[in-house]
Amino acid sequence: MTLQHDINYKMRSILIDWLVEVHFKFKLFPSTLWLCVNLMDRFLGKVVILRSKLQLIGVTALFIACKFEEIFPPEVRDCVYITDFAYERVEVLKTESQMLGELNYEILVPTGYHFMTRYLNILQASERTRLVASYYAERNLQEPEMLQVKPHIFAAAAVYAALKQQNTQYPALANTSCWPVSLQEESGLKESDLVDWAVLMIRHVSEEPVTTSKRKLIACKKKYASEKYQNVSTLILPTF
Repeated sequence: MTLQHDINYKMRSILIDWLVEVHFKFKLFPSTLWLCVNLMDRFLGKVVILRSKLQLIGVTALFIACKFEEIFPPEVRDCVYITDFAYERVEVLKTESQMLGELNYEILVPTGYHFMTRYLNILQASERTRLVASYYAERNLQEPEMLQVKPHIFAAAAVYAALKQQNTQYPALANTSCWPVSLQEESGLKESDLVDWAVLMIRHVSEEPVTTSKRKLIACKKKYASEKYQNVSTLILPTF
């Protein structure tokens, strides 16, 4: 954001909250959202844009991410429709070309999603634990403080927080390690490396940011309150 003059972190948070809604509405793969945010952030780190074009940048990043991650990606007309026709088809295509050029066509990167999936697979985690970790992680994609966290640490903190939630909810697991040896060896991270980030993550999850227009940024909370995601956003939050 040091490069930008007309947009700020709050606007980025609002945009990502909207992208979570769109992602849910289109029934896209989880990896698509993560790649979308990564593309958008890298582009904003290179090109100065006006606030009136920020939504265009977001939907274009989603459009590109879909082409890489989805079997049946949305079409340009879907992107135009989802913005309530705020932009024209030619603007999306022009921005797509600009974004690809600025990023030198280096699209695929290891996002936090890939690390998180790896850690959860090593754990042979239950579906609920996977969903809790995903909820904590996706909710924090919009938080500026988390931009400084490397993807593997971001993912590890989300998994650690999910395991902590499990132990908090079920007293019988109170003495179970929240960061087993297998994950220490795989990630190269100790529990002490994750506690502060996990605490910050949970603090963000507990908050419901409000825009100047009094709209709450709760797209992620609503998404994970659905039966499809086992209502995990309604679970008690872990204590540290």
